[in-house]
Amino acid sequence: MKLQHLLLILMIASPNANACGMHQGTGFSFVSEPGSLEVFGNVVDIRKFNVLGNVNKAENVELLSFKKALNKPHENKQNFSIFEATKGHYSDVTVGNGVLISARESSITEQDLLLITDLDVLDALASNVLSWRQAKHFGLVKINGSSDEADALELWLTALFPDSE
Repeated sequence: MKLQHLLLILMIASPNANACGMHQGTGFSFVSEPGSLEVFGNVVDIRKFNVLGNVNKAENVELLSFKKALNKPHENKQNFSIFEATKGHYSDVTVGNGVLISARESSITEQDLLLITDLDVLDALASNVLSWRQAKHFGLVKINGSSDEADALELWLTALFPDSE
């Protein structure tokens, strides 16, 4: 009888049960988008070697450099959303007289144009450390959405962030 009680206590108080309860209690959840897990892994891997050169750069500075780069004239400018693969955070990029990047308030649908990457990758693009072609080659970016919109965004980002001479 004592063995059964001990087994019951061990099952109830197992580390896995506590971990799940702890994460649920703190609101932990893992958000992903199609293709984001691959981008997540590649971003983590490239950070290990500080290839992007911006490990100690503040996020608001990274975002500002990308926003400034998007202000360059181009015929394929369009609104899109960003999903930061390592944080699970969504932002909207609205292009008009200027560029506005703000937190996204609504859920993503399959029709939304979505760039999956991370801020340090966007900053490396804007700082000419990385070209769009290199970011794609290393799996640091992915575009989800309709093929026409995705192709237009691809053209715009390729033109903005060309290979260095």
